Amino acid sequence: MTQRPWWGADLLGRHADDTVWARAADREVTFGRLRRETAWLADVLEQYGIRAHSTVALYGTTSFTQLWTLFALWSLGAQVVLMEPPPVRRSREVPPVPQRVQFSVSLGEGLGRPHDFVDECEVLVRRRAGGGPSLSEHCLVQFSSGTTGRPKAVGRSPRSLLAELDRLAAVEGVARHGERVAVLEPLTRSFGLIGGVLHVLAVGASVVLPVARTAAATVRAAADAHVVLGNPHHFDRLARAEPGELPRLRLAVSSGDALPPEIPAVFRARHGVRVGQAYGTTETGIVAADLTGRFGPAGVGVTVPGVRTRVVGGVLEVHVPESPYLYDDTPWTGGWMSTRDLVTRDPRTGALRLRGRVQGVGDASVDLLRIESVLRAHRHITDAVVLGVGPIEAHVASSAELDGDELRSWCRRFLGGTPAPDRYHLLRELPRTAGGKAVRDRGVLRRHRTHPPGACRCISW
Repeated sequence: MTQRPWWGADLLGRHADDTVWARAADREVTFGRLRRETAWLADVLEQYGIRAHSTVALYGTTSFTQLWTLFALWSLGAQVVLMEPPPVRRSREVPPVPQRVQFSVSLGEGLGRPHDFVDECEVLVRRRAGGGPSLSEHCLVQFSSGTTGRPKAVGRSPRSLLAELDRLAAVEGVARHGERVAVLEPLTRSFGLIGGVLHVLAVGASVVLPVARTAAATVRAAADAHVVLGNPHHFDRLARAEPGELPRLRLAVSSGDALPPEIPAVFRARHGVRVGQAYGTTETGIVAADLTGRFGPAGVGVTVPGVRTRVVGGVLEVHVPESPYLYDDTPWTGGWMSTRDLVTRDPRTGALRLRGRVQGVGDASVDLLRIESVLRAHRHITDAVVLGVGPIEAHVASSAELDGDELRSWCRRFLGGTPAPDRYHLLRELPRTAGGKAVRDRGVLRRHRTHPPGACRCISW
């Protein structure tokens, strides 16, 4: 087996052969085995013609194989397009691969259940017609969530990934050497991969992976962990676990979506630990963090070292010197990228507080997340997405026959001086991205309201 020099070789080589790198249920993988499997797979993949600047789409079953295949491709100098698995209801479908990719690497294709964890699985390599080598230094390509529009291909260079690991290491409370870190977020997501797997490699902790996407598997993965990384959905599940089921827990960090305030309140009452947050984007990596939860559920913390931010018209912008969008030829000028997140910066602490998403010009002082929280507190409402402004539209999920006057009265009662929605759209369920995040695009929500006909009724104008 060939040991190759590459940008991540030091991450894989820092710790003793017998130190545990990853766990899933009762299975363990050491750093020694990780290095051996990565080197062996790199030799095999090289025989298929994959080398420096090759473009490779990687997708399929969540597994240890998924990770050492990723590391093997990186060690060859390939640019890896990391594909999200399709939704569970379409789990046997192959995700659409960008036309410019030369190779596709499918993991566990015959299993047909990419969301459930397996230790190892087959690796199927296909050469694709019409693809070409990478013309940039990006080693990783991921896709933005698509919550406010079409997902975009985002490129990350080795330099940017290593810089993000340095920024993470400087944040108060991060996972430490020897700790077990339950990574509940999919490994195809930015924070699951970088804040979870790569940070664990850097500090010599061990990854704990859930064996399925069920509530029981979520609790089992977190049960012996010192640190839990997940999204609001995971912490909602963990908040329902019995007291004492997370005996080692020191740190709980939510990312990927807005954290409803009721979840951390119940979680802390059950388990004695506050839910903190890590805020970032696929394009930038981590931007701000409050890992210990001291700023509350609406607060995502202070900007991490090395990241420049500004607030323009109530919207957070992050400085990105070069365009992060791989297949977009639009000129990149100024270096400032709008996150489209409405924020308030505390003048005393510098902490950022999320207030929702914006899609157009309007009154950016409205706290849209507060409106959502008030709506979700209604006994007949299971979910809510509020878009603003001009008009402020509330998309509400409920199986009950709600009355517009009732919702108007409810919002005015609990919102105080915050404007209430101008329109309410009642649906049986709200659309979500393949990754489970709430869709906040007016066009997508409009189509969801009308297909099939009668799926929604507007109950207040």
